[in-house]
Amino acid sequence: MSKRVVSFLSCFILILLGGCKAELIETKIKTSDIKRAISKGMTTVPFETKITIMGDSNDTRQQIKSFEEIIEQYVELDDVEIEKSMMGMDLLIEGIIPLVYGKTLPKNRTDPWGLFIEKNNVKGLLGSYPYTLTLLPTRNFGGFKNKFSELNILLTPSASQPVSFKMRNSDKSEFNVFSGGAMVYGEAHAIYTANVKRKLSLTMKGGVYDTAYPVIFFRLD
Repeated sequence: MSKRVVSFLSCFILILLGGCKAELIETKIKTSDIKRAISKGMTTVPFETKITIMGDSNDTRQQIKSFEEIIEQYVELDDVEIEKSMMGMDLLIEGIIPLVYGKTLPKNRTDPWGLFIEKNNVKGLLGSYPYTLTLLPTRNFGGFKNKFSELNILLTPSASQPVSFKMRNSDKSEFNVFSGGAMVYGEAHAIYTANVKRKLSLTMKGGVYDTAYPVIFFRLD
């Protein structure tokens, strides 16, 4: 793996560490991806994020090198760019994340987080929206978190992350979604429903999402 990709690994793990701020994890999901995950059990979709790390000292750079060794064991990366900013360093990251049907990440995957599709068990919504989609930590997150704690207890990633679901109806499916507490193209919604004809972007961050996992209810025919 190239130095550029390895550096990107360290960036991803710094998503919610002390002195580091992740704006969003942006995922790009097509209806064909969802159908493939449901029929095959799992597929992968792209994600990208921007992380700002405060400071630009030698100590900061040395810590990043230590983080790289941990992250490389877990995250599947495509690319990373590092830019200096007024606050320190901006890390622009691209990679892939698993989209799983069910509750369990396949045994051959080491991802700390995954996108999980499950059957909806909320009775009031079950008839209209038979599935849910959420970003969750996987069984690997505990080990991933512990390795960072061993380096510095203050530099521990959070299980819940701010996320933007960028969804596209790629095959003219009947695609209906329901969500609570989301930003949609810059407007805040306590409850949001839509029949997605082309594209939709739902952003869930801050407030309750500092500790709760975001959930989208959907029907796809």
